[in-house]
Amino acid sequence: MDDAPIIVNEEDLTEAFVPTRLLHREGQVRELERCLKPALKNRSIENIFLMGTSGTGKTTIARWILENYFKEISAYINCWKYRTTHEVLKEILLGLQIPVHGRESTGELTKSLEKIVKKRKVIVCLDEVDRLDDFDLLYLLTRSGCGLILISTRCHVLASLTTRIRSSLALAEIEFPPYKTDELYDIIRDRVKYAFRPGSLKNEFIKLASIAAQGDARTGLEIVRKAGKKAEIRYLDEVTMRELEEAINEINKLKRIYPFDKLNEHQKAIYDILEKKRKLSSGLLYNEYCTRMRSPVVDRAYRNYMRKMVNLGLIKCKGKGRWKSYEIIC
Repeated sequence: MDDAPIIVNEEDLTEAFVPTRLLHREGQVRELERCLKPALKNRSIENIFLMGTSGTGKTTIARWILENYFKEISAYINCWKYRTTHEVLKEILLGLQIPVHGRESTGELTKSLEKIVKKRKVIVCLDEVDRLDDFDLLYLLTRSGCGLILISTRCHVLASLTTRIRSSLALAEIEFPPYKTDELYDIIRDRVKYAFRPGSLKNEFIKLASIAAQGDARTGLEIVRKAGKKAEIRYLDEVTMRELEEAINEINKLKRIYPFDKLNEHQKAIYDILEKKRKLSSGLLYNEYCTRMRSPVVDRAYRNYMRKMVNLGLIKCKGKGRWKSYEIIC
């Protein structure tokens, strides 16, 4: 057996890695560049909404373009990690190389950002924008003069915004459809070339990972990464079918469990009710939830919980107002 590791550059298989080549997203790259190009001449850009399911290249392409062409005037924020207005403003300023100590008020941070925008155009990329605690931040940023790139896996997430915020955004939408199997194969093979020791992962296994990923590049890369790590633990020279199948099974299990980790006790109770009833009107669901919980939340908080559960892909919403109903997603 060869003592050399199977995975020689694990970073190339992770979400944090920004590749040097972008495959099978030429149209989206051109459209994003068109929208952002005016910033290079200190002119306003079109605000952009990148939408598509997980693993379709939204984040990778946005970060690649910002790092290669707009690094000095842009800031990338992951709203999973930074959700409040204060946190986001602080991270924007840090991304623009403006020192902050974190004890400034939101108003002070806003004034600091406005001073920068008066001197140069600024592009702010808000990834997972649907995780923000307060969407009024979007209005604040556009009124301050920032250009925005918003990213979400939920195409309808901005539909609930107030008219004031929607009109201030005037978003150009760029859609990212799921990758085809042969496209995923190209993407995964390209990363494997730099991440794996030559000959340690067969092309036929890359093909199987591409099929199992079902259009999601992130999932495909995680499958081969897990398979490679398993083979290393077993002191193998190459990945076998056993490691690949185990990796696929683990990923499929995690994809089912992951959204539930994001629910609090109230949301879990609501989901449990829907899981048994399959479908309920919003009013009846809220009444049953109130009956079950000792200290139920008020109606407004309930609506926020439902919106987040829809965004997580656990339930779907139909109708509006008094006709609104919720249904479990199988």
